[in-house]
Amino acid sequence: MTDEVPLLIAGILAGGFAAHWLAWRLRVPAIVFLLAGGLIAGPVTGAIDPDETFGGLLFPIVSVAVAVILFEGALGLGIEGVKLAGRAVWLLLTVGAGITLVLTTVIARVVLDVEPEVALLLAAILVVTGPTVIGPIVRTVGLRGRLGALLEAEGTLIDPIGAILTLLVFQFAFERRDGGNLLLETAETFVLGIALGLIGAIALTVALSRFLVPDQLHQLFTLAVVVGAFAVSNAVREESGLVAVTAMGIALTVQRRVTVRHVLEFNETLRILFISALFILLAARIERETLTDLEWRNIVLLAALVLVVRPLAVFVSTWPTSLRHRERWFLAATAPRGIVAAAVASVVSLRLAELGEPGSQVIISATFTVIAGTVLLSGLGARPLARRLALVDPTASGTLVILGANDFTNELATTLERHGVAVRVVDLDRRRLASARMAGIGVHRGSVFADETWEQVGFDRASAFLAATGNDELNALAGRHLAAGLGRRAVFQLVPSRQEHAAWWRLPPGTFARTVFAADATLPRLLDRLERGWRIAATRLTEQFPHEAWRGQHPEAIPLVVIDRRGQAELAALDRDRVPRAGETVVALVPPRSPS
Repeated sequence: MTDEVPLLIAGILAGGFAAHWLAWRLRVPAIVFLLAGGLIAGPVTGAIDPDETFGGLLFPIVSVAVAVILFEGALGLGIEGVKLAGRAVWLLLTVGAGITLVLTTVIARVVLDVEPEVALLLAAILVVTGPTVIGPIVRTVGLRGRLGALLEAEGTLIDPIGAILTLLVFQFAFERRDGGNLLLETAETFVLGIALGLIGAIALTVALSRFLVPDQLHQLFTLAVVVGAFAVSNAVREESGLVAVTAMGIALTVQRRVTVRHVLEFNETLRILFISALFILLAARIERETLTDLEWRNIVLLAALVLVVRPLAVFVSTWPTSLRHRERWFLAATAPRGIVAAAVASVVSLRLAELGEPGSQVIISATFTVIAGTVLLSGLGARPLARRLALVDPTASGTLVILGANDFTNELATTLERHGVAVRVVDLDRRRLASARMAGIGVHRGSVFADETWEQVGFDRASAFLAATGNDELNALAGRHLAAGLGRRAVFQLVPSRQEHAAWWRLPPGTFARTVFAADATLPRLLDRLERGWRIAATRLTEQFPHEAWRGQHPEAIPLVVIDRRGQAELAALDRDRVPRAGETVVALVPPRSPS
């Protein structure tokens, strides 16, 4: 048994990586592949049995992992995200959740033919949506502004509400049955959780701002405080820990005494790790018989939730708001359930089995059917639906962001815009930006180190970033600063112009951004070529006029960008020898023609 644990952990890590890699390549939420992997490893092949391997430690581990995931979601959302979501999110969390609870209870009672208590318990579990699924969908689709914030705020805030509601229903229906004062207990749970969350946020802020904790221990200290607040809160009042970590995450974004960006990046890694492990383990717990029992009933329940319950909850709860009709339709079609629903269903199912109550496997079967179905529908259908409803700019995900307004970047941006590539130029100098704006280029004035700059530019939806200022150090720092958000693969900078800076590129690959164009394509030399009559030209390659023929006509040309058949721009990186194909457009800096 001891030997099996390292193998299981290694398998989960490998499977989690494979699922997230496939999700990245196919632009589909990773939960689809994680669920499939868990089902194959568990009920289908019987390769792993989480209960047998981890025993009584399984659900404490699950609870802590869910707490860290919720904290990361709240930290990423922040108070600004809640404000941007506006009144609509509070209506969804109250009126919408109430409608969902009542209608799901009735439908589950009729369709699944279960006892009223089991139907109510299942409905409480399915009230939640999945922030771990909604976040990637919002980023993949390119939703910005109120609608994106509304979806993420609902997903983050409904999770602790759903978990607490499930606990109260379980206690009322299966343990005490006297009901007690549920309203008072709910209020006490939220007050306690918020109070402990605020205390944890204050402790973190004070410790980090007064340098009581060295930088290398910030992430570990934060994790310890989060888990500690969760554990203490749960020990005093069960399930209040989820409220505590959510409140702590939001509170940390309100304060301005210390930056939490590096903490957020660390928690992003933990979130990916925990989500991978949890979905695989929880899916593997499903019994083989559960996959076939009540199958058609689960499909009917899923259809009712998607076609009736969610649309009705959304339209009724958002009627008094200023949401546009098409935004309501997208909101109604996007309610994927995620890790919290899976974890809560697993815990509740185990408790029902321990009490000898019927319905434990019905809850597991129905919940995982709804998770898989809603994730597939939202993950595969969100992008086409958003475009159908005209909620996103079809070219938004292909925007090239350039740091530095100068003659070279202005002409490059103008040429790319002429061929359908969206470009945004960022700079702090008003005079340089004015000349770019007069050329018809989209510009933004802001600091490279201000998060607000990149939020307003829409950096999360950019295809690539090019640092092209006249300052080598600024280019290098900008590349390193932004690589965490966009990925090193899509972050570029010009070759340093000062000779002493050439030594940078003897450091290991990935230390700085990728260099582009040519080994001598420094900004001064590029500007000098433009002054001597060179120009940036775009040439579409064909079968009759391939790349070899183009190169024969322009042997001295410096390739800058290749625009592929989909209209996506790919910068000419020095670390990749990319040969353009027929149907693609080559954008290059070409010398003036010699007089004949």
